[in-house]
Amino acid sequence: MFALAIALVLAVLIGCAGPQVRQPVPDALATKPWANEKPSSDYRDADSDSVSTLSLAIQGDAPVPRPAGRPQNVLCVSGGGKYAAFTAGALCGWTAAGTRPDFDVATGVSSGAPTAFMAFLGPKYDDELTRTFLNLNRSDLFRWRPVRGLITGRGLMTSRPLEDLLEKHLDDPVMADLCAAHAQGRRLFVATSNVLSRRVAIWDIGAIACSGRPDAKVIIRKVILAACSIPGLAPPVEFDVTVNGVRYQELHSDAGNLTQVFVRTAGPLAPGSNVWVLSAGKTHPNRAETCPGIFETMVTAVSTTLYALFRADTVKLYALCGTTRSRFGLIALPDDFQGRSSSMVFDPSESQRMYLVGYQMGKNGTWEPYPPDTAPGTVSPPRAGLEFTTGK
Repeated sequence: MFALAIALVLAVLIGCAGPQVRQPVPDALATKPWANEKPSSDYRDADSDSVSTLSLAIQGDAPVPRPAGRPQNVLCVSGGGKYAAFTAGALCGWTAAGTRPDFDVATGVSSGAPTAFMAFLGPKYDDELTRTFLNLNRSDLFRWRPVRGLITGRGLMTSRPLEDLLEKHLDDPVMADLCAAHAQGRRLFVATSNVLSRRVAIWDIGAIACSGRPDAKVIIRKVILAACSIPGLAPPVEFDVTVNGVRYQELHSDAGNLTQVFVRTAGPLAPGSNVWVLSAGKTHPNRAETCPGIFETMVTAVSTTLYALFRADTVKLYALCGTTRSRFGLIALPDDFQGRSSSMVFDPSESQRMYLVGYQMGKNGTWEPYPPDTAPGTVSPPRAGLEFTTGK
């Protein structure tokens, strides 16, 4: 924390510029919807269908369409850095219970991207999921380089260790499993943040794997890397894109500041579907033990906003479930779990404790049927004075 504080102070004093983009996408194009030049014949972006369904239900001006099709199992994994150990445990416990389905759709944000990736490919990757997140140290993913980062404006850390990790694990057998799942009609979506447009980009990982591009594996590695690259700490990842026949460059990073959990499907969400949400961490930040100082106040204000974004996103997902007559379920790290607050302070012993808690919750099927702060009796009424009572 002290090193980060010094680096931020130096950044303010130096006033370093951000990384330069060779040929950025013009504003007139960046804010418009983009369609794939070579779309899959069976693919539709159903988020627009979901939003339309939700808006019709809210307005009450038209009957809500009820799409046909079999119910789907949709897994949504949030970001949370070291807290991915908890979601890994929940998935493995779910497997042990014998009730874990094959996911028709999996979505991931930040550290939830690699978790959703392995969960999407099935229980055969549970051992790798456990090994990956149980004994992680920060140096396995990122290394400090504050001076160079301040000079180049790209990031206070290098993500080279994470690049090496992705290169090692995302190999040909994994690509084959990914293509097989996509051929079955199943979908894996990962979110990144477009640094320049400041908008979310959703990547269809299976479609990329099955595209026949010789660099498909490289693109997927870069997407996962970008999804895990915290803005300001890790360098953004550069992509060459072609829009209307003209080549441009984009920078992408972690999308956790734009969305925490999201739903995409390959068609309208059918009635009777299940939307399973795994929170990589708690739904509310830890209570402060002492009055925080100025720097800690600024840092925790950002962190608190991300928690609030997660809760808001789960309400959106819950509303979607309501309009499509689908089931909502949430597993989150219990509020009484004692551990360090920072998602970037990796401690293998703490990771093991989180993993075991997640394992038991997944095995026992401890799914909450409501988003945080929405169940009856969970929200305090407006204050009418300074004297209060609490429930039993």
